[in-house]
Amino acid sequence: MPGTGREWTFDGVSYRIIAASDVSTRDGFGYELWESGGRDLLLEAFWDDTTGLFTFTAHTGKPLPFRLVEAFIENAAAGVPPTT
Repeated sequence: MPGTGREWTFDGVSYRIIAASDVSTRDGFGYELWESGGRDLLLEAFWDDTTGLFTFTAHTGKPLPFRLVEAFIENAAAGVPPTT
């Protein structure tokens, strides 16, 4: 369960967005979208420093509103890759 991040409300539903660097199993930076309360990881957008690829992964089998996914990707794209 994520302990940091910021609340993000979409269509009246609360979520949490976590921005994190990963250097243990991968080398890069990503955004994660969690259900409110940190119960389930829903989506991840990840910038891989070694390949330069920006990828997207859905971590749920639940149907998600298209506009939610689109808004998350737009939000992540604005901050990934991180600028210094």
